[in-house]
Amino acid sequence: MIFRKALCALAILGSAAAISATPLINVVYDPTVGFSSADMAAIQSAVDFYTANMSSNFSLTVAIGGQSAGGASSQWYYGSYSYATYYNALVANSSGNATDTAAIASLGGPSANNPVTGSTTINMTATLASTLGLGSQYSSAFSSCGNLNANACITLNTTLLNTSGTPGAALEGIVQHEMDEVLGTASALPNGGGTVPTIPMVADLYRYSAPGVRSFALNTSTSVPCSGTPTAYFSVDGGNTSPTGATYNNCNNGGDYGDWIGTSGQNVQDAYGSYSQTVTLNMNSPEVQVLDAVGYNFASITPTPEPSTYVMLLTGLCAWPWMRKRLRR
Repeated sequence: MIFRKALCALAILGSAAAISATPLINVVYDPTVGFSSADMAAIQSAVDFYTANMSSNFSLTVAIGGQSAGGASSQWYYGSYSYATYYNALVANSSGNATDTAAIASLGGPSANNPVTGSTTINMTATLASTLGLGSQYSSAFSSCGNLNANACITLNTTLLNTSGTPGAALEGIVQHEMDEVLGTASALPNGGGTVPTIPMVADLYRYSAPGVRSFALNTSTSVPCSGTPTAYFSVDGGNTSPTGATYNNCNNGGDYGDWIGTSGQNVQDAYGSYSQTVTLNMNSPEVQVLDAVGYNFASITPTPEPSTYVMLLTGLCAWPWMRKRLRR
């Protein structure tokens, strides 16, 4: 399910200063949860993947809290920005690798209108906006993370934790699942039904149902795994190829529309998995390719696509914290 906090805060504008040659990610813990040193080591290991492999400059403080049900949830800020300015920033910040080159080409060149819904705006997380020099981070005290002041809040099912020193095997991958969404892998498609939004998230630029056919529509099926139509998969080359396992959970089944359809825990962003899975990100993960495509850079990346089974000045408008919850069964 997706819950939206009924509070709108203006995004802070201005160019984000380059603080270091790699991301700075600071993790703070809700003191009421009782994280063990082993829990914190597993969480830090999850975060270290990004700082060790990304070459983009941004600073992010993430608060970690606990929840009694579901696998995990995240809250983070995003804003609406001019699509034309985002496109120009994407080109200017491109590393020139194969993923960036293909992703930019698939957008069809400079335009005032995004190619998904035709609106002149696009949504992106505050962290991505600051990375691209289009805005600054926004922070607040998150009540679900012990009122800690942070840029984002991730809450974890406390059954994954073990204060005696042995956290659940899935903890690291679950943290990375939520971190990916904080950074920018989520879809704007709303769980629980409703209407298709007119402003997509940046990751929605790469949803396809067939080569050359974009997919940005609600599938109201509640089945697990997701079934029915419309379908969607991730592709940076116009829908011609897709990484292994990168078919979207395009259903209203409790997992996010921006998650993968998987139930086996093959990839970190699978909508459903088990507490015993041990999958974590690596440089061949499709989630890494999504982050690379939307505007982040990695020190090195080796995408492994396979044929799809389906043959200006910028103004920040309004930032909302989203809380995304998923169940891991």
